[in-house]
This record gives sequence, C-alpha cells and structure tokens, in this order.
Amino acid sequence: MRSHGVPRFPDPASGRGVPKELPQQLGVAAARFDAAEGTCGRLLPNGGAPTAPALAQSWSDFRSFARCMRRHGVSDWPDPSRYPRHPERPTFDLQSARIDPSTPQVTAKIRACAPLLHGTDPQRLGAGGS
Repeated sequence: MRSHGVPRFPDPASGRGVPKELPQQLGVAAARFDAAEGTCGRLLPNGGAPTAPALAQSWSDFRSFARCMRRHGVSDWPDPSRYPRHPERPTFDLQSARIDPSTPQVTAKIRACAPLLHGTDPQRLGAGGS
C-alpha cells in the first residue's frame, strides 16, 4: 500500500490482521486508496475477502455497538448499513445521521462501546456516505 501511494498505511497489529483505515485517516484521496487496494488486495489472505463467519460476527458486533451508543446517549446513532465499497461489510452512515464522530462527546462514547467491536478499529466507523 505504501509503495502504491498510501505512505501512511500502518503495519498490521499483532493478532488483529490488516488495518481497516479510511483514506481520509491516511491523508490520501479515496481514488488513490482504492487504486492501491486494487493492486495490493491480491496479497491478502483469501484476496482480502472475509469469511462468512467473520462477516456474520462483524454485523452482530456493529448492531451491538449501535445499541451501546444509543444507551450512552447518542440517540440518533444509526443501525449498521452496507459499506459502499464492500457491500457485504457493515458500516455506519454517520453523515446521513449528522453525527460527527470526532467531537469529544461522541469520541468518549465510541471509546466506551469500542470493546463490542472485537478488533474492528473504532476509527473505521462512519465510512458510509462518504
């Protein structure tokens, strides 16, 4: 990824697999990220495609996370929806819900609920609609 235009792409964390970062988090345009991902994706186990059990777990984790966020006072936190670039994967369309995940109030609540994501980086939230 780094040699294909995403110089800030992080190394995988031990036991957590490949990072799930968004282009804007890495300081690159979505088109550049997509091009690098298209070139490098074949190097991932299973070509980067998650297994059916992993997808089911991810959807369950995201639903639990949404309930937790609402219990913690973010009443308009949306249920997970399909991630536009990978429709089999969940995301939260925070743009449509008009939620800014970078505000201190929301960030604190994300941290409180993050353990429910079982390894999904909370920084990945809000990919939908962008």
